[in-house]
Amino acid sequence: MKLLINEDFKKIYPDKITNDLNISEGVIKKEEYNKIKEGLIMTHKGKNFLLKNPDFKDLMFSIKRGPQIITLKDAGFIASQLGLMQGFRVLDCGGGSGAISCFFANIVGSKGEVVSVEKNDKFFEIIKSNADLFGFKNIKVINKDLSDYSSKKLFDAINLDLPNPWDYSSKVNGLLKNGSRLTVYVPNTTQLTHSQLEFSTKGFKLEHVFELMLREWDVNDLVCHPKFDMLGHTGFVMCFRKLEVNK
Repeated sequence: MKLLINEDFKKIYPDKITNDLNISEGVIKKEEYNKIKEGLIMTHKGKNFLLKNPDFKDLMFSIKRGPQIITLKDAGFIASQLGLMQGFRVLDCGGGSGAISCFFANIVGSKGEVVSVEKNDKFFEIIKSNADLFGFKNIKVINKDLSDYSSKKLFDAINLDLPNPWDYSSKVNGLLKNGSRLTVYVPNTTQLTHSQLEFSTKGFKLEHVFELMLREWDVNDLVCHPKFDMLGHTGFVMCFRKLEVNK
C-alpha cells in the first residue's frame, strides 16, 4: 500500500497501479507512481504530492466498515486498561468490523495473537478483509457465537463488545488467566449496572468505569480555543480483573 498525500489530499492506493491516477490536482502517470516507493511525485499540472508507506493511523481510517466501530479514543484507552504487551494472547468478542482487533494486533506484535470472535457472517468477512489490509498474520477470526467457542490455552486479556455481555460472564471466566484483565464496552447505563451485578458474582472485581470525552482545539496565528463540536459519549469502558484467591 502507498499513501498519497499533500496539504489538501490524502488517500491510500495499491503498491502498483495499472492505470494513471486522475485526481483533482491532475494526472499522475502510472509509470512514475510504480517506480517510486517513497518520495515526491508531481501531477501533470505541476502539483507536488508525497508518496509514503501508510502508518497504522492512516490505515485505520481506510478500513472497511460494517457495524459502528469503537473510536480511536476508546480503543487506545481500552488497550491501556487491559495492560497489553508484546506477546500477549488477546480475545476480542463481538469483533464487528475488526478495528479494535487490529488495534490490539498492532500492540501484541508477531509473538502475540488476537482471536476475534464474531458470529455474524458478513462482519466475519469484513474483519478478515481489514486484517489483510494491515497485513496482520497474528489475528485469528472465528465465525461463532462466544458461547460455542473454546480454547485450550487461556488468554492474557479479553475485551467484550456485546449487547448482552453478562450472559457470557461464566464463559469468560473459563477463558481468562487468573489475575488478568477484562474490559466490557457498553453504550448505556442499564447494560452498565447489569454487567456489574453479573460479573461480580463470577470471580471478577470491577476496578474502574470510564466515559471518555474528546475535545479538539483550533490553534493558528489568529485563534487558540476549543472547537465548538466535540466527541462526547460513545460508550462506557468497564475495567475488571479476574481475582480468584479463595479457592
